Amino acid sequence: MTNPDSAGVPSTSPLDMDRPNGSRLYDYFLGGTSYLPVDRDAGEEIAREAPHWALGARLTRTFARRAVQTMANTGIDQFLDLGSGITAGGTVHQLAQIVHPSARTVFVLREPIAFELARQLVGDDPRAAALKLDVRNVGAVLEHPVTRGLLDFDRPVGLLAVGTFVFVGDEDDPGGLLRRYRSALAPGSMIALSQVSDDSTHPEIAAELHWVRRRYEHTSTPLHLRPRAEILSWFDGTEILEPGLVRYGRWRPEFPLTEAQLRCDYGYVGVGRVG
Repeated sequence: MTNPDSAGVPSTSPLDMDRPNGSRLYDYFLGGTSYLPVDRDAGEEIAREAPHWALGARLTRTFARRAVQTMANTGIDQFLDLGSGITAGGTVHQLAQIVHPSARTVFVLREPIAFELARQLVGDDPRAAALKLDVRNVGAVLEHPVTRGLLDFDRPVGLLAVGTFVFVGDEDDPGGLLRRYRSALAPGSMIALSQVSDDSTHPEIAAELHWVRRRYEHTSTPLHLRPRAEILSWFDGTEILEPGLVRYGRWRPEFPLTEAQLRCDYGYVGVGRVG
């Protein structure tokens, strides 16, 4: 097992302009503008060949928004966003500040364009900051002076890992990484996760995912899929909020789901409360 804070884990990623990147593709699927031509070309192909994948990106973004609102409504006013990538639309700190104007947020990103956009979105807001770090370097993230200056780990924190570990290989032990982050959280903290799986009950989706997985092998961020049981184990030590670990779109939906949204079962999302 690789030590996540070993010298073999770079603190950041160099800008790769020759291959698509998962973070920039996420922005493309969300309707953003912070991507390169190579990402646009790949995004157009993926949206054409696997339209539910693009829909899944939007559903995970909606889940993240609802999770932040849920956390904020329970009184959480500080957030650590691990590698959620470029976020077209409202960011975590903007959403949290609707409920708590003084809410604080630290964003952790390693992809250069995602990091620069996060810095622009944060601007001169003293309640938010973006760190250019790899989420696998748990100690570097948690002990960074900016993290310690903004977040009080003696109080509940909202931890977001939405679409994060799908780009972390088994050799880096994503479950172990998450346990290390969770061990730093005070009781009452909450963790929001999303992760792609390959157990779709719809043949159309399963075929799309097989195609997408092969397509992402030609990006700088190949996909790592996990079974539901493994994803569920990542919530050990927490109380999973209703409705549990569910398919995309089914976590406390605000409106009835469309047929396409119901069929989009690429993976799972859930929120757990630290006891």
